[in-house]
Amino acid sequence: NPKITFDGIELTFHRDHEWWEFTYRGAEFRSFNLTLSLPTKAELDSIVSTVASLEPEIRKRLAKGLAEWGDGCKLDDGETCSISLDEFARDRTLIVSWSNGASWGDLGVDFTIKDNAITDEGWFD
Repeated sequence: NPKITFDGIELTFHRDHEWWEFTYRGAEFRSFNLTLSLPTKAELDSIVSTVASLEPEIRKRLAKGLAEWGDGCKLDDGETCSISLDEFARDRTLIVSWSNGASWGDLGVDFTIKDNAITDEGWFD
């Protein structure tokens, strides 16, 4: 997969499904837009801080949703979190996705974040 390093950030383009990925301050970022609009470092810092500040609420919603789903799904089971930048350049919206917990199967959830608040929550399997 081709890689580009810009301002100390290594970006990888995954040819198989045509998406971008990079890690910044421990957060995984993704974009499925062919043209990646990379936020500035100040914007990335703000995104990471926003997601961190909302993590207690996100974890509470995850625990509730997993309990309602049943099937032995539990939090802190190796799940991953990634931040989608697909809408960020256009309207400053983020999608924070949680998935891949060992007990989750194909279950996942997307949290839409706008103006430092969770505006939507969508579960999928």
